[in-house]
Order: sequence, then C-alpha cells, then structure tokens
Amino acid sequence: MTHDLDGLLGPERARIVRARKLLESAGEEVVRTAQAVTDFRPLGTGELPAAVAALRASEHGDEDESAARWIDRTFTARSTDLGEAPTETLEFVAAALRLRLTLHTLDQALAAVPPEPGGAARA
Repeated sequence: MTHDLDGLLGPERARIVRARKLLESAGEEVVRTAQAVTDFRPLGTGELPAAVAALRASEHGDEDESAARWIDRTFTARSTDLGEAPTETLEFVAAALRLRLTLHTLDQALAAVPPEPGGAARA
C-alpha cells in the first residue's frame, strides 16, 4: 500500500495520508483509554475532559486533528504529577503522548510538502 499511495499521490502527500491514519489510530486509543480515567485534574487543564469529548464526537479528519491539537494543548501532565496513578490513568497518559507524537509526525509531513503555485502547501 505504501508504494501505491506514493505512486498515486507522490511521496510527500502519501506521507501526510499515512500520518493522518496514524493520528486517527492514536485518537481512538486516547478516547478508549479516557473512558477509564476517573480524575483528569492531575493530567491537564480543566479543558482536557472537553477536548477528549470533542475527539470522541468528531466525525471528520479535520475535526479529529482539531480535537487532537486541543488535547495536546490541555494535556500537561509530567511524571511528577502522576504519583501513584492507577494503571488506567497511565494507559491514558501513554495514549496522549502517542497522540502528541503523531501530531508532530503530521506536522513534519505537512512541512515537507512544497508549496503549490498559488500558495497552499497543506494536503
């Protein structure tokens, strides 16, 4: 499939498609693991539960990316904040960190696309 996408879209745009697929998967993991979290307060700002709810409710790729970026901004936990956090909370933390990494991967893929004549570089 990698070569099919590369041939069809070109390597730069295929990289974006693959990054968005990874983001979709990471978002699903965040939503799944968030269901077991009983207290989001040590994990981020007061908006973190709403950001997770937005990701759960999203129906399109642009909504997924927007909600993922919201989670990234509101997820502020550091290892020192976790204390004796239950396993379920740590699973959410791992999923949120994976989401952050996939956003970085997507941003790198978007930045690698040369601008088209007339301006837009995003795919």
